[in-house]
Amino acid sequence: MIEKRGRRYRVRVWHRSRIVATRSFERRGDAVAWEREQQQLILMGDFVSPSAGRVSVADVAKGYLEVRQGQVSVRAWESDESALRVHILPVFGQRSTGSVNRLQVERFLADLASSRSVGTAARVRTTLRGLFDYAVRARVIRDSPAAAVRMPRPDAPSAGAEVRPFTLDELLALVDEHRELAGDLADVTLILGLTGLRFGELRGLRVRDVTRVPYPALVVSRSLPQSGRTGKVIERSTTKSGRSRVVPLLSLALPAVEARAASLEPDDLLFPAPHGGYLHAQNWRRDVNWNATAGGRRPHDLRHTAASLWIAAGVDIKTIASWLGHSSTKLTLDTYGHLMGTDADRAAIERVNRAFTSQTRPKMGPGIDLGGSL
Repeated sequence: MIEKRGRRYRVRVWHRSRIVATRSFERRGDAVAWEREQQQLILMGDFVSPSAGRVSVADVAKGYLEVRQGQVSVRAWESDESALRVHILPVFGQRSTGSVNRLQVERFLADLASSRSVGTAARVRTTLRGLFDYAVRARVIRDSPAAAVRMPRPDAPSAGAEVRPFTLDELLALVDEHRELAGDLADVTLILGLTGLRFGELRGLRVRDVTRVPYPALVVSRSLPQSGRTGKVIERSTTKSGRSRVVPLLSLALPAVEARAASLEPDDLLFPAPHGGYLHAQNWRRDVNWNATAGGRRPHDLRHTAASLWIAAGVDIKTIASWLGHSSTKLTLDTYGHLMGTDADRAAIERVNRAFTSQTRPKMGPGIDLGGSL
């Protein structure tokens, strides 16, 4: 229904004998078009009352976290809760959900990327998208302002800040040092560095997961992460990706695994805590004195170490993605592509080396000879 009031046209949209939306326009044509749009949305089941958008972002976030708690892993829920509490709600919490627009979200993420890091902004963007998608499903708003927000790409691993693998010699020296400090716990360092397992996957391994068919390997079928808030190990029956995989046990890793498995039952944990039960990452780090022995690297760099060793050995990217449990080869390439030289690179380097080796280098002065190859 359209009524002219003074110099404006007021639209009232009726549905099931009640007014569900009102709005005023200066031109009758705009009023007619808006009324038709709302009626069409009602017929299609896509109508959202404008008054619904007055609900605060904080109230929507409360409902979102309650729903998420039963849908995702504890770690994923904690990531959302932290992003909301630390970053999102201080800025948007008291705003009405319907008043938040895409430009404001992009500006917020750009500021966050500048003040913290692009990686942090990317993680917060994931939570924002989930939050506003939930608001759309709950009929609080019609469209998500975070659905297609733009921001700089996440920090590139090739910049060196994210991927810092050990060389094989460095890894073996670290294992020896850890063995002096913590005995058999050094096996954890060795296996993480040679298999690329996530710590939660190693924690969940049982003796029955060791196989020799078709080759010595570990069957990775579950991951047991720890809560970032309580430190409690979270029991679950799948891996992070939800798929099982087989990771080969290479010659350097096999003896340590076989020695452990020999004295245990099939259902026993392969890497238990020293006094039984699940091995906690922080206890292992403390016992091997990780902060003092790892040269500033993170335990996750052991996973990167395995990947870099496979790349150096010429393993193809699809196989590496499978062994790491990546969802796609694109993820593997994005993470480790900078470690992979092309065949053209190698051929060019060989030609240059041969050219320099075949030349006699001139003497630069008495007692100074630059002979030899690069």
